[in-house]
Amino acid sequence: MTLTDRRAAILSFLIDDYIDDAEPVSSRSLVDRHGLQLSSATIRNELARLEEDGYITHPYTSAGRVPAERGYRHYVESLMSEQPIGEDEKRTIEHQFHQVENGLDDWLTLAATVLAGAVDNAAVVTRPRNRSCRLKHLQLVHLQQESALLVAVMDDGRVQQRILSFDGPATQAQLNLRSERLNARLAERDAREARLAAVEMPDRAEAEIAEAVALLIEEHRGADETYLQGLRAVLQQPEFATTDRMLDAVEVLEVYRLQRLLDDAYDIEIGSTRVLIGSEHGDETMQGWSMVISSYGVQENLGTVAVLGPTRMHYDRTIPRVRYVAALMSDIVGEISA
Repeated sequence: MTLTDRRAAILSFLIDDYIDDAEPVSSRSLVDRHGLQLSSATIRNELARLEEDGYITHPYTSAGRVPAERGYRHYVESLMSEQPIGEDEKRTIEHQFHQVENGLDDWLTLAATVLAGAVDNAAVVTRPRNRSCRLKHLQLVHLQQESALLVAVMDDGRVQQRILSFDGPATQAQLNLRSERLNARLAERDAREARLAAVEMPDRAEAEIAEAVALLIEEHRGADETYLQGLRAVLQQPEFATTDRMLDAVEVLEVYRLQRLLDDAYDIEIGSTRVLIGSEHGDETMQGWSMVISSYGVQENLGTVAVLGPTRMHYDRTIPRVRYVAALMSDIVGEISA
């Protein structure tokens, strides 16, 4: 649905004001604040149409309106102007990065800290990881007569382990033979390929081990290391003034960042950003939240840079800064990988 120029301008003013003040916006305040050469009655009529079309909503008995998700989406895509990063801000950020000498962990922590401070919201940075995690090698280690330790080495060198139980006793020699057969079938396979191989295995125990390998690969991808900063800034937002809302916010930042962040960024082209608003996350717990996310890295070795906060977010400031920090991290990973 195309908005008239006047209606689009009113929507933009309303969203800007609500983002700044966190208070419902009335027709009178729009006229006074922006010097509109329109009567309050005309503004009220335009606000009514914007509400009918789903761009804004009317909270409780308030005389003012607030943006709806559709309004924020139209604002991000068509109305706002990004606030570019000034040269002084760039120099300050780059200077901070050049002070770090202890490796990638410190850069990841710094990236989250710098970004959170720049946008006054929560920032999350994940360690770069190959998007298509594969098994490199596995070994079965005898523990007791009917149990063994499955040790799975992934293609990035990290190790995952799980204790397995068998229907009958197994010696270390028998486990070594199984390990050899399974390595021949599963080496260089991802989780999906490991499951397909398991279906074709005539030996039930080895099929169960192959399924366990698939689960370890998935866990390895999902349990990525994350660096979160800016929790205090989020909790100081008016949206989280009550204890219940504050606890909900903490749960979102502790759970969502681990379970969904990586997968959301894998199909984002390096150098671009994606904005998810409220229900666009596909998760009820994310109602009222927005996320600006970008991927960084080289080739298949990708990490994530993201900002999470209430839908009343300064998108115009957040988007270019997420993009900029992601570009810095890509440069760092490129230098490390060279």
